[in-house]
Amino acid sequence: MPDKDQMTSHLDNAMYGPPKLHPDEQRTYLGTFRERVSLLMSIEQLQNGKYLAAFQAELVAHPDYQVIFNGHTGMSALKPYLQVAGQLQRAFTIVQDDFYGAKPTDSGLVVISKKAINAFPIKVEDKAVDPDTAQPVANNEHSTFWSKMKKHLGL
Repeated sequence: MPDKDQMTSHLDNAMYGPPKLHPDEQRTYLGTFRERVSLLMSIEQLQNGKYLAAFQAELVAHPDYQVIFNGHTGMSALKPYLQVAGQLQRAFTIVQDDFYGAKPTDSGLVVISKKAINAFPIKVEDKAVDPDTAQPVANNEHSTFWSKMKKHLGL
């Protein structure tokens, strides 16, 4: 009977590929893990082009990091980001499996390290700074219980 289980496992691996460790996490971060991600942009943000400077600043600040692009984004939207990565001589990969998704809220690109860095925050809207005002583009305050309490109490 164990032979049948091994055979079934072998056939399943051949048909569906080997099982993935934390598949939802790998789907979100384009095949890597959250602990390696330094910057995350959605497809919509990437197509908008608003955060190109933040992307470039992240690559300049970390010369050993790599980029993974979601190929579902479209080459016209990826072109400026590919040019920046090429000019800075950063390694990049384009993934286009259906596994990664093509909705505007799905990940469009991630800047990653080869090892765990546990960076926080990673979302581009939380990290980006407006070059004109030197202020964060988005509100950096996180909606934690304590931040809500402070706001409610006027502290």
